[in-house]
Amino acid sequence: MPGRTVTYRPHHRALPVYSVGDENLGVGPSFGNSAAWINTKGSGAIERVFSIELGESCVGAVGVRYGGYGRSLRMFEIRQTLHDQPFVGLRQDAPGEVEIHPAYQRRRFSIGGATDVSETIFLPVGPDFSDPPIAYFSIDLRNRDIVPYILRVVGSARLRGTLPGDLSVRFDKALNGLVAFNRSIPDAVRIFAVSKPPDRYAATFDFGSFYEPSHVDPLPNSTDATGDVLGALQLDLSLEPNQNYTLTFAIGAYGRGEAKAIADFKRDVDYGAAFQRTVAYYEDELQRGHVVTPDPAVNDGALWGKANMRRVMAAYPHGRAFTNDPGVSSNVVVRDACWFIYGCDHFMPGFSRQMLDKVTQMQYGNGKLPEYWDGVDGHREDYGLNINDNTPLFILATNHHFRASGDLDWLRRVLPAVVKAARYIISQMDERGLVICDAKDPRGDVWAICSWRNIIPGYTLNGAVTEINSQCAAALRAAAHLIENCGGSPRDAQELRDASVRLRQAMDAHLRNPANGLYYLNVDLEGNVHTDVTGDEVFPVMFRVCDEETGFRVISRLNSPDFWTKAGLRTISRDDPLYDPSSNFGLLGGVWPGLSWWYAFAAARYYPDVMVTALRSSTVHYTEDPKAKNTVPGQFGEWFDGESLVNRGMRLSPWEPPRFLWAAVEGICGLMLTTAKPRINPLVPAAWKWLGLRRLPYHGGELTYFAVRQQGKFRVYATSDFDTPHEGHTYAEDVSSDVTVFSESAAIVALRRPKEVAVLIGNVGLQTTAVPFNLGRIIDTHKVYQMRIYDSERDAWEQFNGQRGDQLASLAMSVEMHGYRLMELSET
Repeated sequence: MPGRTVTYRPHHRALPVYSVGDENLGVGPSFGNSAAWINTKGSGAIERVFSIELGESCVGAVGVRYGGYGRSLRMFEIRQTLHDQPFVGLRQDAPGEVEIHPAYQRRRFSIGGATDVSETIFLPVGPDFSDPPIAYFSIDLRNRDIVPYILRVVGSARLRGTLPGDLSVRFDKALNGLVAFNRSIPDAVRIFAVSKPPDRYAATFDFGSFYEPSHVDPLPNSTDATGDVLGALQLDLSLEPNQNYTLTFAIGAYGRGEAKAIADFKRDVDYGAAFQRTVAYYEDELQRGHVVTPDPAVNDGALWGKANMRRVMAAYPHGRAFTNDPGVSSNVVVRDACWFIYGCDHFMPGFSRQMLDKVTQMQYGNGKLPEYWDGVDGHREDYGLNINDNTPLFILATNHHFRASGDLDWLRRVLPAVVKAARYIISQMDERGLVICDAKDPRGDVWAICSWRNIIPGYTLNGAVTEINSQCAAALRAAAHLIENCGGSPRDAQELRDASVRLRQAMDAHLRNPANGLYYLNVDLEGNVHTDVTGDEVFPVMFRVCDEETGFRVISRLNSPDFWTKAGLRTISRDDPLYDPSSNFGLLGGVWPGLSWWYAFAAARYYPDVMVTALRSSTVHYTEDPKAKNTVPGQFGEWFDGESLVNRGMRLSPWEPPRFLWAAVEGICGLMLTTAKPRINPLVPAAWKWLGLRRLPYHGGELTYFAVRQQGKFRVYATSDFDTPHEGHTYAEDVSSDVTVFSESAAIVALRRPKEVAVLIGNVGLQTTAVPFNLGRIIDTHKVYQMRIYDSERDAWEQFNGQRGDQLASLAMSVEMHGYRLMELSET
């Protein structure tokens, strides 16, 4: 079954899709916009509609039933009109196909032997974060028969969601739908409408009739039922032979009363163009920070990671941010927000800025950062910890964003908060020079764990924790640099730099295990030394607060069978006495993909091959057997059972995708952010011959570059000045989008400067492929060119002189698996 369950259809001019047999999908994808979040079911129904404004699921399951005209004998009776008649229930004829696209889910099947059905679910998304809280469920029907069909379509929605079961419902003819509100919360309003006038409607407790297999009853045209009711809309229609028919249900969730809800729904609902606008938006937005390598799993992970990130970006009453548990919680965890920025800076830096500014506002007066704030009501929580990773990560995220944006004015505005946070870290250092967490809460869990693994029931992790000390050492070093970048006080910068050095020295003296050369997990408040070797060993390496020998030893130790699975890195060793692969949220033996990608970044300079293995492992696992593994192709699940590798966490975990993109861009692609020119030094396996990175946001503009291996050395081509230890070539612009390529197994990166063009054609497939392409829009067909082509298979250049542009416009080349062809053209 693995390898056959999911079909992946990449495309060079549009976004890719996964196609899955609906019998092979246990749960459906999730979608979000700035105002709402929806989960879908493996059956194709909507599971719930969550309001960002209210922080609650306002609507539960939304589904559609189909019926064909006809009566069973037991239902035989005379009815006045067609709409009064019971119809025979129609189930799908055979397993259907689910198409998962970054912007939508589409399910295709047939009913009645000759009617094709296509159901599309999506949330409208646009560039300005003012999306409406409206989910769409669109249906396309086509009659393939030679005779007409009469069909009944009934859409239903459980209107309560997670709010109290005290609903009142009324039918609104002008809206073609139902309006519902809670009597105890009258501001919470739902609108369930359809694009064409319904023939009948209902608010009902008759749940059973909506899955009765033998018949589809007519709705009673009554909304007298109140409480935990289903809202339903009925449409009866006739389909002529070869006729297509489209209708769309819309589900709105509002939080400011009925009058405003109706006004907003009328203004925003768009049954015709909302879908096309959403797809066009995703097609443009996801091209930023576009990673292209010879490994399609890495490329897919980077692209779908951006799609996942965009889905969770929300506009809360208390700022633009995301929650680590979408559709359930409105808590914005500072740790997760900071790690999100590491990836988001390479994709949508404007969102990074807005979220980081909000994090700054949430800082306590003493400089500490909270564990989270509530996006709906704004309250903060720190779980009573004197320090955790949130405070150093705030500094590190600020440093990352500044180096990605180059915005010195912004840095000057936030620098006081950075310095305050750095001084707070220093205030938590003991006489040994270590940062100490003094949590002793007997409840354990979040109140007594100083770590990213802070939700282990009954667990305590306090005192001098290697993870936190590593982050604090790096944060103090970064804060010193930021002061210098702003032209601040040299004395202040030196103070923080000295504190960072002292902390690193204290780690070497007190947190290194002389028995194995690795780090202790922690030395607790009672002085007990915990020698546990866990995935948290990556932190000193990742933040460069250990020497190279120790870093190599850490990466080598974690690259062992007791930690590794085919889906990624276990959080602790399989041989650890605490190992429990399926409980404790996977934090004592489960596989968290994000940890694998931290490891990938840390391993990059030691083991490029291992880095690629770490990046691709969980990404591939998401698609191999979705129903058995409880995953959704194209979505980054939260954590896997350490033995069965079944996903036991969220089907879309918001804090995993940005770490993948960060590791791909700054690990594999070798981009180093600086305050000036970028530095480029790819870190790739020896077998890789090329890679590229397109439209990366950098210092207010966009950077595109590619690197090719030639006779054992790299040549790097980029659209701006850059530093590199390799041979470098600077071009003026990225013209890749103007090159037409007729192969799904090829990636094109094309750069141009006056009178010269460089075109990389890389093979991203699994075999040698012929690549037809057209350069007609990037060269002058009336000019004559000198051209040379580098053949990676021969590892040599081939020269062609006196080539007319019209002869070069349309070409084809054969490219070996993992190989490339590089064309350099110059006008004569």
